[in-house]
Amino acid sequence: MSGRTFGSYIVFLLAANLLVKPLYILGIEVEVQNLLGPNSYGVYFGLLNFCFFFQLILDPGIHNFNTRFISQNRSGLSSHIGLVISSKLVLSILFLVILAIAGMFMNYPVHYYKWLFMIGLNFMLASIFVFIKSHFPALGFYSKETFFSVLDKLLLILLLGIQVYVLKSINIESFILSITFAYIIAIVIALQQLNELIDWKLNFTWQSFRSIIRVSLVFGLVNLFIAFYNRMDGVMLERLLDDDAYAAGVYAAGYRLLDASNMFALLFASLLLPMFANLLIKDEDLNPLINQSAQMMLVICVCIITAGYFYPHEIMQFLYDDHAPLYGQSFQILIISFFGIGMSYIFGTLITAGGKLFKFNLLLLVGVALNWYLNLQWIPTETALGAAKATVVTQIFVMLGQFLLMWKDFKFSPVIKDVLKAILFVGLAIMVHYFISKVQWYWMLSMISATIIILIASFLMGLIRLNIFAERFPKN
Repeated sequence: MSGRTFGSYIVFLLAANLLVKPLYILGIEVEVQNLLGPNSYGVYFGLLNFCFFFQLILDPGIHNFNTRFISQNRSGLSSHIGLVISSKLVLSILFLVILAIAGMFMNYPVHYYKWLFMIGLNFMLASIFVFIKSHFPALGFYSKETFFSVLDKLLLILLLGIQVYVLKSINIESFILSITFAYIIAIVIALQQLNELIDWKLNFTWQSFRSIIRVSLVFGLVNLFIAFYNRMDGVMLERLLDDDAYAAGVYAAGYRLLDASNMFALLFASLLLPMFANLLIKDEDLNPLINQSAQMMLVICVCIITAGYFYPHEIMQFLYDDHAPLYGQSFQILIISFFGIGMSYIFGTLITAGGKLFKFNLLLLVGVALNWYLNLQWIPTETALGAAKATVVTQIFVMLGQFLLMWKDFKFSPVIKDVLKAILFVGLAIMVHYFISKVQWYWMLSMISATIIILIASFLMGLIRLNIFAERFPKN
């Protein structure tokens, strides 16, 4: 596949997700929280984040290891896929058992445990779905990746849309069950598509199971540490404060938009991982791909951060019925962390593809400790605002550490002209938003106008081009 064609797939992938996922986040999930209220949704948010702490059991690095393996080994996939899916089923059962035991030590109210199990079941189904669909980009079927990247959200728009807009009634259980059904349907469709590409069947041996766990565990530690410093804020807000989970619900309102932005960065990384792995196995120059992908990610980050930073209260008031100043204050700080998150998907993906994970895991462990300490210090006094500050500091710290690891281990040489161009672009974006925000327009028109100007500037400055990926990858 030509670089131009692949670049076009990236644009198509982002466009599809820009249509579907914001519709789900802003049109469905926001309305779910409006109907549930910040307290009830805060409980769900706390339990959801608690489940992330045990993701290592559910996926001890199998996803990243599998993508890297497929990109570098196209033969023998039939037996490999069957073995890994069987192993994931065993791990899923273990995950649910350990999650139930761990929940007992959190002193949750009795009625929380049913919700915790249901959310854990959704984690299991999501993990299986992500694993199955990860085969398509790794094998070069990028159009299928586009379809499956939005399938679960399209199903949720249908299932939840009926409840929030037609029935105008929803509770935590029906919300969680809707997610369950959406994942089951998506898994069935994804399996049917995978069966058309590869003839595989389930097979399992304890020896092979142990081998997979041993090889992939170092990848799993990366996911575990990232989950801890990304998700402990929601758990600590719900546990440290005696406010009936109100601050957790407020924080979740802003975090939902950060999560929505994160989806696009994650899509980018899912495509970059097999590309980096392919270049590394061929011992080819990584610098062009790093530079160009970082520039494109910078544009995405700047557009999202500036829009959120200059219009935080307007956005929160537009979305949430019970908007209060704390909503906008915490979101305005929180959205800055997207710069660290987005750029980490470039640097961290390369480190993962190269298998340089020992120092990477140490860095992430320091990030976990830093985030825990800052949350412990700031949440009791500043509630959701303190959690947002802790997230920004942690994400920027970890991103800078990843950049240094990439620079040292992969001999990355940034182009000075590109660095200066990036700095100029960031300054220009801030100035555009600042001056347009002073114009007495409806805030949404101001935000959209500024974003369009910034995007046009990114094309004129050469930060975004359709042919940014020059490497050719086989398409079966």
